[in-house]
Amino acid sequence: MSWQGELNKYLAGAYKNWIISKRNVFTLFELFFWPLISLLSIGLMTTFLRLGEQMVSFLLVGAVALSVLQVAQIDVAYVLLFDMWSKSIKNTFTAPVRSYHLIFGSLIFGIVRGTVVFTILVTLCYFFFGFNFLEGGLIPVLIFLAGVFSVAAVIGITVCISILTFGQKADVAAWSLSGIIMLVSGIYYPIEVLPAPLEVIARLVPLTYFLEYYRSVFIPGQHNLAIGIILAISYLILGLVLFERSIEKARMTGMILRLSE
Repeated sequence: MSWQGELNKYLAGAYKNWIISKRNVFTLFELFFWPLISLLSIGLMTTFLRLGEQMVSFLLVGAVALSVLQVAQIDVAYVLLFDMWSKSIKNTFTAPVRSYHLIFGSLIFGIVRGTVVFTILVTLCYFFFGFNFLEGGLIPVLIFLAGVFSVAAVIGITVCISILTFGQKADVAAWSLSGIIMLVSGIYYPIEVLPAPLEVIARLVPLTYFLEYYRSVFIPGQHNLAIGIILAISYLILGLVLFERSIEKARMTGMILRLSE
């Protein structure tokens, strides 16, 4: 197969998300409303508490990371969520594509939407709160975003696996998993304040290390970026393998048919 044909399989997933999203007015809330509310809430709190520049940067970096993560991960999860809601999952799996085409195709669209959210929030950070997100240069930003998008892909894959394993009740994972990540990855506080068991879990989450790395641009300190990269790659590979196996199991158990008309 030519590389154009292979590329089209990835782009098909992105195009599918685009077609469905543009017909759904509520996706605008995911893109603009909720990220703005989240950022403004945290930013105004820092103003009220009169926090110093370092603490402001700590909280705003976390707020931006969480918003981008939520937007990107839901786009990956939509690869099966939309099909489950419309009871057409079997149509997806009769197409000549593999699991990684579905995941990375939807991730492309998630990266586009996440980048739009990131641009809007970074602009607001600068004009409303005087925080220059790009102060450290473009390379740290790209590394940071790559980490956020990789974690978003892992969360999205987990949601897809849950759908094929547990059925329609699993859609709650699409919104709850990012909240769990928020709790344990140090979005609004250093992970050292967590109880010991949760701190251990936090050190297994790649986002913890990407946040630590990017915050070191504004708050000098050590970081363990290499660990974050290794964890992100490992989880992505493991997730794709488990997703492929969950598809095969869903075919054998009839779950795909039960989730379709």
